[in-house]
Amino acid sequence: MMILFKRFKIKRLLKKIKALQHTRLHNPAKPEDIKSELGYYNELIVIYRSLIGHKKYPHALFSMLECLRQASQLEDAMSSYELGQYLLNEAIFRKRLQGEGIFASNSNEKRAIELFDEAHAYLSLAEKLSSVKAKRLRGLCYINGWGVDPDKGKGFELIVASINDENSWEKVPEIFKELGLNKPEFFQALNQHRR
Repeated sequence: MMILFKRFKIKRLLKKIKALQHTRLHNPAKPEDIKSELGYYNELIVIYRSLIGHKKYPHALFSMLECLRQASQLEDAMSSYELGQYLLNEAIFRKRLQGEGIFASNSNEKRAIELFDEAHAYLSLAEKLSSVKAKRLRGLCYINGWGVDPDKGKGFELIVASINDENSWEKVPEIFKELGLNKPEFFQALNQHRR
C-alpha cells in the first residue's frame, strides 16, 4: 500500500516538475517557480532515498542522483554538495579497487577519474554557493589526494576558511573528528595555519 502511495506521489511530482521545466525553457524563470521546482526535487530525493534497495524500484539510487543533478543545475548548494559527496565516495572506492589489484581494470580506472572530476565540479559549485561542508570536503580531498595532487597546505587552508566562514572555532575537535583528522599532527598543522 505504501509503495502504491509513493508511486502516485512520484508521478504527481514528475508531472509538476515537467510543467515547471517547460515554462522555464520558454519564459524567463520566476524565483518562486525555481523555489517550487527545487522543493519538488527535494521531495523526490526523499522518496527515492527511501526506495533504495526495494525490488520494485531497482533504479531508485540513480533516480535520486538525477534529482540531485537537476536541483544542482538550479544552483541548490545542498544538492551540489550531496551529489559531489556521493560521486567522491564512489571514486574513492574505485581508486581503492584499482590499488588492490584484484579488480583493477582500465574501465575502472577511467571511471574513477571521471567520478573524481565530476565530484570536484559539484563540490566547487557548492562551495561557490557558500557551502562550508563542500569547502571542508574539498580540503580533505587535497589532504588525502582524492582526485587532485596532494597538498596539505591548501587542504588546511580550505578547512580553516570553512571554520572561519561558519565561525565555529569552538567545534574544531568535533569537526576534525568528523573529517577523520583528529590526530595530534593535524591539530599542530591547524594551529600553524590559524596563525
